[in-house]
Amino acid sequence: MALIQYSFRSEVLKENTEIYVILPTYEVFRDPEKKGAETYYKEYERKKTLYVLHGGSDDASLYLRRTRLEEYALERDLAVVMPEVRNSFYCDMVHGKKYFTYLSEELPEIVENIFPLTHDPKERYVIGNSMGSHGTFKWALNRPDFFAAAAGMSGAGEVESLGFFDMNNPNVASAFGTREEYRGSSNDFYHLIRKNLKEGKKLPRLYSCCGRQDFFYEGSKNFAEVATKMGCPVEFSEGEGRHEWGFWDQWLPVMIDKMMKEDV
Repeated sequence: MALIQYSFRSEVLKENTEIYVILPTYEVFRDPEKKGAETYYKEYERKKTLYVLHGGSDDASLYLRRTRLEEYALERDLAVVMPEVRNSFYCDMVHGKKYFTYLSEELPEIVENIFPLTHDPKERYVIGNSMGSHGTFKWALNRPDFFAAAAGMSGAGEVESLGFFDMNNPNVASAFGTREEYRGSSNDFYHLIRKNLKEGKKLPRLYSCCGRQDFFYEGSKNFAEVATKMGCPVEFSEGEGRHEWGFWDQWLPVMIDKMMKEDV
């Protein structure tokens, strides 16, 4: 695999930022028939792409340091893009920068023109943990035409039901504003579901998982049930585990495989 750390100026954020990109490469130890690199690389080929969204207080490098993501990507011949958004909750913040515009508009245009990444929505996927799981569903519900599937781990739920507004967390207030500002906004999952269904839009397949000992377990499970009843199916999986990297590394390949299965 090739690992690329790319630093550049974002015109949306008005500052330098960085991303990590994993690109599949020829590996001789995975070529028992010794066909050679010339049989692996194909001219103009674009790779299926997974966007990976980090959690709160983390950065774009954490998945590389705490999981076997690179190995999972190699096994599936999958390119990976890991952006950096600080503690923004992947929002166009009420008090802060426009991280969602950066994520959903500027970033794909940059990476899909620089790197050999797919332009086909059927070959794009997004996954995240904790705050990143909010980002995955937010992106998928605001841009249902962009992904085949989205998966959230440990926190893929609606902000109010997860208790965010009761945490007295300045990051929450900066990102979402007040409850009143949040409701009916591009951050409100139930509002987005109703809007998409009313407009007859086809939604990407949605997956969620959470550990039974995780403080977001009830909120994640409840959101999956409510969204499904509304007409937006969310496949929920659970297992033993807390809000920690051991659980996320265990479930990361499981959720990737769910997303990459053929659409029906």
